[in-house]
Amino acid sequence: MTQAILCGVSSLLRPDLLVTARGSWQVPGPPRLFDADVSAASVAALPYLRDLVEEFAWRADLLVIGSPDLAVLYGPTIPPLRLARRLRASGSGAVLLRCPVPSGGVVSVLICEDPSGRIRADGPSDILFGLAVTPSTSQLQAALTREGVPLDATGWLDLADKANAT
Repeated sequence: MTQAILCGVSSLLRPDLLVTARGSWQVPGPPRLFDADVSAASVAALPYLRDLVEEFAWRADLLVIGSPDLAVLYGPTIPPLRLARRLRASGSGAVLLRCPVPSGGVVSVLICEDPSGRIRADGPSDILFGLAVTPSTSQLQAALTREGVPLDATGWLDLADKANAT
């Protein structure tokens, strides 16, 4: 299995890294994991980073993004789940949406293709799973490298469990 490619949005502010990331994102085969954490970005860079998130999410096998990142990128009035579902629908992969809770923990929602493949009446053709665990980005990269890209919702849940176990 080929090493999964991990790309973080904050590193794309450097032109040399952006060129390298775009090149590796086009290579067929290796799983692509995109981490859209914009917490360290300057306010001036946010419109540019929003465009990059959309560009890289389109080809990502797994997009990891937090609800605070979505609020910073798109504004606090649009529900984060709606934005995450839109990003998932724009590409072919899955989205792991991390949502902080008041107690200090994190609740995650996995958004992936509906196994039945039909368009749901309440939204895009995807399905949502609340995860009991929130694997780190490095754990997810390791699991994608070992297991490859899952083909269905059951496979994504299994990958999240395996990532958490590493």
